Amino acid sequence: PAARLIHRSVFLLSITMERKVEKSNIMVRLDRNDFPAYFRQTLDYVFLDVVEVEPGERADGYLKLVPEAWYFPMHFPGNPVLPGVFQMECLQQTGGLILNTMEGRREERLYFCACQDVRIHWKAVPGDCLHAKVSLLRFRRGIAKFQGTLYVNDAVSCQMQFALADPDEVSVL
Repeated sequence: PAARLIHRSVFLLSITMERKVEKSNIMVRLDRNDFPAYFRQTLDYVFLDVVEVEPGERADGYLKLVPEAWYFPMHFPGNPVLPGVFQMECLQQTGGLILNTMEGRREERLYFCACQDVRIHWKAVPGDCLHAKVSLLRFRRGIAKFQGTLYVNDAVSCQMQFALADPDEVSVL
């Protein structure tokens, strides 16, 4: 029993030390030129222009909606509006960068696996500026839980808690 207790204490201490190393408190600024190293999808499906990331902690993502974007002619003809699920995707991509900028995690596959308390308060149209603020709440056993708020021209537009899963660390996906 004493040996087991010592082994468990050393194990817990090593986990605590490992987590402290991951949290660097260094801000990383990424733009569209940097995204191919962090995202597997094409740039056409990245809903961010610039992101300021504190790896393993939080991020602020920004997007200027241009009238030429591929989705505006379809949603809706004559009255272009950014689909609400794309507002959610902007938050998810910002959250993914919180994980993929951590040491040793570049371009990891992340799957959207849950969301709750989703509220879409406002529409976004061409010319609007989006600001995604996302915080990592916890990251355990390959599943990361986030809190995100998206602002359109400084007004709250979308809020949600969501989870992303790393399929290499989670056996159920």
